[in-house]
Amino acid sequence: MSEEHRDQKADAILNALQQSSQGKLTIFIGAAPGVGKTYAMISAAKESVQQGVEVLVGLLETHGRKETQDIMVGLNVLPRKEVHYHDTVLTEFDLDAALEQKPELILVDELAHTNVPGSRHTKRYQDIAELLAAGINVYTTVNVQHILSLRDVVAQITGVTVHESVPDNVIDDAYDIRFIDLPPIALIDRLKQGKVYLPEYARVALDTFFSLSNLSALRELAMKRAMHQVDSYLETALMQGSSAQKYAIRDKLIVLVSASSDHCYLVRLGRQIAERRQIAWCVVWVDRGITQNAIQRKHLNNVMNLAKDLGAQVDTLRGENCCAAILPYLEEQRVNTVLVGSGAKRRWGFWKKRLYHQLIESNLPLEVCVYQSPEIVSQKTNWQRRGTLFGDYRGHIYGVIGVALATLIACPLQQFLSSGNLVLLYVISIVLVGLKYGTRPALATAIWAFLSFNFFLTEPIYTFKVNQQDDIATLVFLVVLGLLSGPAASRIRNQFILLKESNRYTEALKDMAQRLSVVESEATLWDSLCEKASSLLGAKCFFAYPEGSDNESHVKQVNFSLSQVEESAIAWSLTHGEQAGRFTQTLNASRITVLPVKQENIVIGGLLIRWSAEQEHFFPFERDLVESMLQQGASTWRRVRLVSDLESARVKTEVEQIRSSLLSSVSHDLKSPLSAMMGAAESLKMLDKQLSVSDKEELVDTILQESHRLDSYIQNLLDMTRLGYGGLKIQRDWVSVDDIIGSALNRLKRYFSHAKVNWALTDDAPVLYVHAALIEQALFNILENAVRYSPEKEAITVKLIVDAKTCRITIEDKGPGIPKDEQEHIFNMFYIVSDGDKKSKSTGMGLAICRGMIGAHGGTVCARNGAGGRGTRFIVELPLEYGEPNS
Repeated sequence: MSEEHRDQKADAILNALQQSSQGKLTIFIGAAPGVGKTYAMISAAKESVQQGVEVLVGLLETHGRKETQDIMVGLNVLPRKEVHYHDTVLTEFDLDAALEQKPELILVDELAHTNVPGSRHTKRYQDIAELLAAGINVYTTVNVQHILSLRDVVAQITGVTVHESVPDNVIDDAYDIRFIDLPPIALIDRLKQGKVYLPEYARVALDTFFSLSNLSALRELAMKRAMHQVDSYLETALMQGSSAQKYAIRDKLIVLVSASSDHCYLVRLGRQIAERRQIAWCVVWVDRGITQNAIQRKHLNNVMNLAKDLGAQVDTLRGENCCAAILPYLEEQRVNTVLVGSGAKRRWGFWKKRLYHQLIESNLPLEVCVYQSPEIVSQKTNWQRRGTLFGDYRGHIYGVIGVALATLIACPLQQFLSSGNLVLLYVISIVLVGLKYGTRPALATAIWAFLSFNFFLTEPIYTFKVNQQDDIATLVFLVVLGLLSGPAASRIRNQFILLKESNRYTEALKDMAQRLSVVESEATLWDSLCEKASSLLGAKCFFAYPEGSDNESHVKQVNFSLSQVEESAIAWSLTHGEQAGRFTQTLNASRITVLPVKQENIVIGGLLIRWSAEQEHFFPFERDLVESMLQQGASTWRRVRLVSDLESARVKTEVEQIRSSLLSSVSHDLKSPLSAMMGAAESLKMLDKQLSVSDKEELVDTILQESHRLDSYIQNLLDMTRLGYGGLKIQRDWVSVDDIIGSALNRLKRYFSHAKVNWALTDDAPVLYVHAALIEQALFNILENAVRYSPEKEAITVKLIVDAKTCRITIEDKGPGIPKDEQEHIFNMFYIVSDGDKKSKSTGMGLAICRGMIGAHGGTVCARNGAGGRGTRFIVELPLEYGEPNS
């Protein structure tokens, strides 16, 4: 199986899966009004009712036909919604009510209908798309003249241009197409009988649209469209099957459009050709770096939007010459069919070959289709073309000014410079005009320069006569140089504009990528994205986050009030993952445009663009650039989420390790005192009469001592938890440091009576503003650690050193000491020095809690080697100056 066939099969299976996950659309298509589409739709719905299907009539247009009204009896009809428009109350399909009831099947007539302004969607087929997305099956009707790609053909056949249309992709994605046929003669009879329109309208219709020839042609179009749908179903079914045959490489059609003409007709024709030949197609525009006026921008926007509606791929090429930019693209894409407009007749530049001539002579295996617009060009458009025939009028004005300035400068310099040097002043004017305003103003400037130089600077002056042969050569040189430098400067200008636009696109994405590479949070990510989009579009941008299960949206940092339409646009876009608001076809009465940000079909949020009243277009270049930036943002969002997930996993792993360490360490420290207490208690109970009074007192002392020891471990656990979660309250008071140290030493004597401590009270001991119990506990933990690791006959030394700002307490033992590389780690939770002299097991929490308690008072604690390199010296520093007490 070839790679192409595998891709086709995968696409076919994917399309089938997508269709199975949403509602099914059935379209009843006919050649003209009155063939019985609505009647057939109701009849099919009644058959479904008999099969137990829940059917709801969303909206039906009976047009006063009695047989249609009679057949509706027995069906559940949805009430219409009232819409106020220009002091008039109109009725419309109630989409929200239909979604709330959510029947299995709903009937919505007239697929191509345009909704009343102020509705959620501009077109009814968009309402139906929302019903399908909700899993509701839909029956609807449409006439063949409303299919967008056939609009021009219908206009040529009937002479009537239909303005309400349905994009072809809506028809293509339908689950079922049912062709409702009625012979033209029978339809005309129905029309005469008043079964289609009222009598006064029927007579007009017979004289215009409903002629026998028109109906026959429309009937053929409808049949072909229905047959095409059957063929596409067959092809999809074959591609899903394992026995599908290999298909040859298909042709590809390229439609070349221009901003200077309204090429919508060309796009619609391209859709017809692509559909008829069953080939892929693409619409291409070449940006030559020429500044566009408002009409050209409007033409381009209309063409690009139409191409997307008709399902075409849209590409933009950049180059100074159309043919030079297109040929490599055609060769790369292996295109073999090109559709191009014939263009208007040229009054000037007749010697230049047209684009289709250049394509034919390109030696590429191309089929070049040339088509002339069937639409009549208005006189206004012709006037506008004539107005731009000579280029920008400002260029001619500046050309005259430049020549005048060059003449004023050259006249006094004539006595010092030769004519050949003076010519350069005029050349500079020509080049500057060419760089700023293009070829035609530059050529006109060259002519003005020739006349001015001849009139003012050649003998005889103030005449156009030339006496000297050198002056003739100079004039010829000026003309030739002007005619060459002017167009050359114009080409440089166009190339500069193209390079500027290309660099703008590249630099914008590059700058955005650099910003996003250092982003560590979602808030920073979307703030950076909004800031960059605002600078590019010249409009305020904000970000909306999906919030809650009810599909409401939360908008961050919006400094303006949102109208109900704008709130609806945000909610709809975040719910459906489609663009909404201004410059779209959904809730376009809004002042904002909402561009959703999606990652793997998940809507992350939406970019809100608030346009000013002066902005009338959202150009394709800007839209593509912003969408590329949003895609970058979605990828960065995914990275931020992955980093956050990895960090959470790391924290969970550390917590699990701490839990394991705690269990293994605490099990011994808690088990030892509990075992001693239980043994002493059992001895008292079982040997009460056999024990002497002194033995009983010793057992009771053991129980008390071990219970205090157990209480100390539990207190350490509680303090560790409170320090870790910020729950430890520091209730400070003024207390002497001597009292704190003395209390810690007395407590040490109770648990370690054999311990020897060298400590002397000092007269100048300072008063500290601390939580006395916490500092005492910290000192006790250090003293307990020193006692455990010091030999029994060695004393522990405690010293107090006071300077201007610090109170320093040192506790030094004579134990084996702590390796230098581990002196900092001993303050980590559950860390145990592996080579201690007694190697007694403990939780390792005492010193960690010690650092936390002292740090809470703004102090520090560290471990150093003892005097002479023997033992360990712990240094506790507490500040003497405190701010306001903390609670």
